[in-house]
Amino acid sequence: MEPSTSSSSAVFQFDARVRYSEVDHRGLLTLPKLIDYFQDCSTFQSEALGVGMLWLKEHRRAWVLTHWQIVVERYPRLAEPITVGTFASSFKGLTATRYFFLKDATGEILAKANSSWALLDLEKGRPTRPAPEDTDVYGVHDPLPMPEEDRRVRMPDTLDALDPITVLRHQIDTNEHVNNGQYVQMALELLPRDIEPARVRVDYKRAAVLGDTIYPKIAREEGRSVIALCSADDQPYAIVEFS
Repeated sequence: MEPSTSSSSAVFQFDARVRYSEVDHRGLLTLPKLIDYFQDCSTFQSEALGVGMLWLKEHRRAWVLTHWQIVVERYPRLAEPITVGTFASSFKGLTATRYFFLKDATGEILAKANSSWALLDLEKGRPTRPAPEDTDVYGVHDPLPMPEEDRRVRMPDTLDALDPITVLRHQIDTNEHVNNGQYVQMALELLPRDIEPARVRVDYKRAAVLGDTIYPKIAREEGRSVIALCSADDQPYAIVEFS
């Protein structure tokens, strides 16, 4: 079904069914594919509003994700009908806040997310304050209720180094950077197979590109696992927390 706006002009949503290519060995939607749905939804909204990839390219701008907070109540099963939605809740200073939701056929929320974004000036290579032309078209909507969280993922005192990872072509997006969801996929691969995270938080620090080597480090504490995906000089590309 084609994406369409909901009854609230600020909320964008589309209907889908969980595909075979999106499920794990148990027949449930995987966490990385859930993130893909969320990212696709915000992309669809931007395209529908006329401020999508081509518009951003012409204006030498790009929205970059800086933080995820994801809460999963249930992972939907193969072929299950779902509705994916998103909306912006605020544009303050250099930060835009956007929420996402995944619902089942009855309207029950299966997963939801809070996210922070920055608008990058591609000419200057740094974040810039969004102008009204960048934001007014989205409108704003009241936030979804989310668990309270620290502003950033708390780093453990000690992490164990794991085998390095080389960035491959399938992990690169249209900005020539590693796609946001791919960092979560990398981190998830470092956990036992049947771990099913109900809470996920990610801090994005810098962008890895094709051919980069990523050096993962992991710490397991009571109630959570933290994976830092770092560069050769020990600076994190992304820090992922599963709980």
